[in-house]
Amino acid sequence: MMRVAADGALVRAENHLGREVALEGATTERSASPGARFAMTKFRPAPLPATLVTRPARHDRLTAGAGQRLTLVAGSAGAGKSVLLSSWAAARPAGFTFWLSCDAADAEPVRFWAGFIEAARVREPWFGADAASLMAMNGVVTADVMASIANDATMLPAGSAIVVDDFHYAAEPVARDMIALVERWPAETVQLVLSARAGPPLRLHRLRMAGELCELRDRDLYFSVAESGELLANFGVQMAAADLALLHRRTEGWAAALQMAALSLRGTGDPGRAARALGVRGYAIAEYFSDEVLEQQPAEVARFMLDTCVLGELTADACAAVTGRQDAAALLHSIDAANLFVVALDEERTSFRYHHLVHEILRTRLRARDPARERAVHLRAGEWFESTGDVRRAARHFLATRQADRALALLEDRVFTSFQHDPVPAPPPDLSMIDPRLLLDAPDRLLGLATDLLLSGDPVRGGEYLDLLERARPPISPGSGLATRLAEGRALRHMLTGQADEAVAEALAARAARKRTELRDEWSAAVPLILQTVCTWLEDYESAEREAASALAAAELTEPARQVLVPGARALAWLEAGHLAQATEAAEATEAEAGRLGFGRHFFAVHYLRTLSGLALERRDLDAAGHFTEQALSISERGWPAVQFLALLDQAGIQYARGQVRDALTSIETARLVLAGTGSALLARADELEGQLRLSLGDLRTPAELASRLPAARRALLLAQIALAAGNHHAAQQNLQSPPRELSPRRALVRQLLLAAAAISRGDPMTAGIMADALRTARAGGFCHTVVTAAPQVTGYLIEHSAPAHPDPFTGQLISAALEVRAAQPDTRGSPHRAAEPLTAAELRVLKLLPTSTYPQIAAALYISRSTVKTHLQSVYHKLGAASRSEAIERAVDLRLL
Repeated sequence: MMRVAADGALVRAENHLGREVALEGATTERSASPGARFAMTKFRPAPLPATLVTRPARHDRLTAGAGQRLTLVAGSAGAGKSVLLSSWAAARPAGFTFWLSCDAADAEPVRFWAGFIEAARVREPWFGADAASLMAMNGVVTADVMASIANDATMLPAGSAIVVDDFHYAAEPVARDMIALVERWPAETVQLVLSARAGPPLRLHRLRMAGELCELRDRDLYFSVAESGELLANFGVQMAAADLALLHRRTEGWAAALQMAALSLRGTGDPGRAARALGVRGYAIAEYFSDEVLEQQPAEVARFMLDTCVLGELTADACAAVTGRQDAAALLHSIDAANLFVVALDEERTSFRYHHLVHEILRTRLRARDPARERAVHLRAGEWFESTGDVRRAARHFLATRQADRALALLEDRVFTSFQHDPVPAPPPDLSMIDPRLLLDAPDRLLGLATDLLLSGDPVRGGEYLDLLERARPPISPGSGLATRLAEGRALRHMLTGQADEAVAEALAARAARKRTELRDEWSAAVPLILQTVCTWLEDYESAEREAASALAAAELTEPARQVLVPGARALAWLEAGHLAQATEAAEATEAEAGRLGFGRHFFAVHYLRTLSGLALERRDLDAAGHFTEQALSISERGWPAVQFLALLDQAGIQYARGQVRDALTSIETARLVLAGTGSALLARADELEGQLRLSLGDLRTPAELASRLPAARRALLLAQIALAAGNHHAAQQNLQSPPRELSPRRALVRQLLLAAAAISRGDPMTAGIMADALRTARAGGFCHTVVTAAPQVTGYLIEHSAPAHPDPFTGQLISAALEVRAAQPDTRGSPHRAAEPLTAAELRVLKLLPTSTYPQIAAALYISRSTVKTHLQSVYHKLGAASRSEAIERAVDLRLL
């Protein structure tokens, strides 16, 4: 048991996440059967913690189990099962929930069923009288006992629920009887809820097939990023979005780890720094896992978990190679069934990985207990991966055994092909024992290592190694194959960091060199793959299509690249250009191929995931759009900055569509940080989106500044939107009259809509015809979101001119979307475009500290008195038109003062 003192309170971390059990409470003993004695606390849900995060969606899932024979909540230790059920019980009508908490003593069937009966008798004294008598008389549980309990359950108040928490303690010995009870259970009257660490042996597949099972598993219990932030805030811990995202990735939403992290971070001066350091060094988390999970397993399972923790991906073959066990497949599936912190990587559940924190804990424990065994299993893993042709994973295991030469020799010629064949990208290699300067006399090996780092999501070190090759002695010959591959490596580096123009230059230079030397190797398909992506970023869609065809014609292109990467990137180009039907067909086909090949979590998947998100946003299915964007972010944040940047902008666009403008601005700022210092042409996309968001808040000055940094086509459209917001329809018309160049279908539609908005603003008698033309274009292309967000004038026109009768489906969709957009728009009527008076330098210094500091802290930081702080803040509030601290911060964010 662990005790943590915080704010003078003693918090007890016990067997279940968040069960801060009060030490007081009744301990009166009762029994439904002679020989069994129970404390009354056994029949009450655990007290809800003050830090509770309400999870209404999970409550709804539980409530949906009413009418089904069984509701099962199965999750790993510390997943939050007990707290979720306790909060659900508290939200239900009083007196309609009966509770039984199991413990090790309940492994004896008669005692368990006596407790089950007693759970209902706490409020319904008549319940189970015959069943208890039968057990007392015979000393065993019979079919008659189960029938009697089922009969009595029919007489409980309709809408009741019986919750059996920690059922795993009793599951095996009482399974036969519970199966019999479930078959007879009066589901129309009473809901039966079992909570356990693993799925109990209750013929669940039959219930599932019959539609009689409601189940929540680990994936349903894990906290989202937003819920993680709320939990931390309830502990008094505030974190920046980037730090919260990092903590969530480390914990994967595991509630026990989040709570222990919160306890560790509470009172910390720099929660972000503490979160970045959190890991197995978070002693409480490691001890919790050790005590509650690892030490509870049979010795062969614990040994298997320790041996296989050197693997990133757990398959039956890989586990057998590492452990030498012929029953590896059975053990792996038993670990999965027992919810021992493994995550399935495919729908068939043939490939798994350990939960990130658990993986780290297991590896640390293996190294501490038996370093010789650790080296041995790494060697076995390396030799097995080498035999399968997976040279990147083999190299990592050989590096772990300090066989650097063997590792680098594998990477020299096959790293790019290996990357294309691997559905689960390998993490960056551990290079602690390699001094890259010593590899200057072996530039082929250094280039292979640099390429591996780039493909592994480490563009910083990969780029450093590429730069180091400039100092190779003798110098790399300009006309050599090595020089060509170096140029391709630089093109890859620039693509990953969003430097599109630089990537194009290096890729074209490499292409020319290959043509001169007629070089053919594993990199032959690299140039068109790189150019297809960066040409889409530069909105050169014709070139992107040519490069796609060139890539598909390359004999060296692997099947995953041919079926997932190229068509996914092609779909994204069609989406951005505005060819929605083609984009839809390509993205859906690519998603199916990615599923078939197991590449749904590979870097290759990001393009089609972003396309599916964009298509969902266009039809205003914001939940689907958010789902696909979350998937794209989870892949890209492993170390591919440019695509992470773009996925964050996608997230901001979805937040904007929901009316969450400040959240969207935060996402844009996070995106900018990802590409900070690169000078990427992609940053213009952040400028354009931020300009539109600021405009929605009534700020005309900032969007005008941002527009000045945009390419001509983007600039003209944003300036027209600014002019319309200012009521200057003449200036809007001028910006729209002469398109800077041929526009894509999407931008041409936006221009049409803005011309219609200008006509609406000036009361043009031709407005109806102009709008009709724009809507015909939108209908033909399948656009909805673009129409209702182009300009408030268009949105208002759609609402005001909606047909009173039954509109056709497209018109109905537009009107419904317009109403959603109108409801989500920020109210800027009372918000001036600027502060009443400019803030002084001293007031700005105080304002900058306001969100994170108290008055005394501001005074100490600026070396001024508290009364001076108060005077400055009174002036700040007055100038910003704010009545409170929170209002002042909101207005300062709107005006970009914070």
